[in-house]
Amino acid sequence: MKTMAIAILDRLLPLRMLAAYLHFWAGLVIRWRKPLIVGITGSVGKTTTTEMIASVLKQPTVEQLIGQVGQVKNNMNDDVGLPATLLLFDDFKEDYPPSRLSVAFLAPWRTLMLCTTPNRYPSAFVLEFGAGWGGHIARLVRLAPPTIAVVTAIGPAHLEKFQTVEGVAKEKIDLVKAVPPSGLVILGTGHDFVTTFSAVARSPVVLISGQGIELAKNAAGAVCRHLRIPENLIDVGIRAFLPPQGRLNILQFAQATVIDDSYNANPLSMKLGLDMLTKTASPTDRKVAILGYMAELGTRSPEYHREIGLYARKHADLLVGIGELARLYEPDQWFPTSEACAEQIESLLGPNDCILIKGSGSAGTRKIVEEFRHILQCKVDNSIDKL
Repeated sequence: MKTMAIAILDRLLPLRMLAAYLHFWAGLVIRWRKPLIVGITGSVGKTTTTEMIASVLKQPTVEQLIGQVGQVKNNMNDDVGLPATLLLFDDFKEDYPPSRLSVAFLAPWRTLMLCTTPNRYPSAFVLEFGAGWGGHIARLVRLAPPTIAVVTAIGPAHLEKFQTVEGVAKEKIDLVKAVPPSGLVILGTGHDFVTTFSAVARSPVVLISGQGIELAKNAAGAVCRHLRIPENLIDVGIRAFLPPQGRLNILQFAQATVIDDSYNANPLSMKLGLDMLTKTASPTDRKVAILGYMAELGTRSPEYHREIGLYARKHADLLVGIGELARLYEPDQWFPTSEACAEQIESLLGPNDCILIKGSGSAGTRKIVEEFRHILQCKVDNSIDKL
């Protein structure tokens, strides 16, 4: 009843009003404290890159050199999440406590504390910059101007909002434009807009290659070298890195290898996941791709699904599709939902399988990963019981 009452009261404070309110208070803190901000954006790999950079910068030996480091958590990269992060409401989400009203009540007192208490506020932040509408990133960088910007790659994502890949690039480029001449712009080279982004940068530009974890490592190295962090400390931080859940996590079981990339999907990240499947599988493994549909691709969605289906055929021995749009992959097996797939997943298992599980968040492919964990763990337990 208490949770329901909070939810009802929260409706009295629309998110757009909360966003404007938090922007005001967070802006006061940022103007007073002036932290160094490392901003990350892109159509793929934002969170992995953010976590990799933070893994290095948050080592105790590195923080002794550059000061305390804060970072975005729980994908808080939007109009509400970013200012909440800057006010150190690290775990705020729209759908669970602390509620909107409690955050709004605490924001002025939190601002006062952060501005007046010595050594309470981070000297640097590692932040994601998401894009929900035209001009969104421009608004976010006015609140949190980046000293260092990282653009992972630009591709077809959120096309329902930006219509074309060029529209996505036009939005993301605002992060690069915001970096001062004394800062640094780091650009992944795996897309068609590198020259465009380089041309508008006012600061030095570093180009980095690679995909997925490799790109994240290269980005972390470039950030740290700009901050004059010794190479041995960079290496320690990279080795300590653990990929975020659902983002190219390799789960090793006795009977199978599962690549859990179930957090989200777009055409660029789908190809990356399929490339990872090929690299991870041994020559004797059967390569299985379990792919949910890709959301928010606008009018070209059928075209992109057919393209991924063709790409998957070159990388997988068995292709499984989930969701109506996934029929366009022309899969070997198709299921209407992830729940339906999970119920029959054991019948798909074979010896020496290497399995990629990926799809948009709304496709719910995380349920399949959990079912795999359950089935494979039960097989291990049964084997132990027979000893």
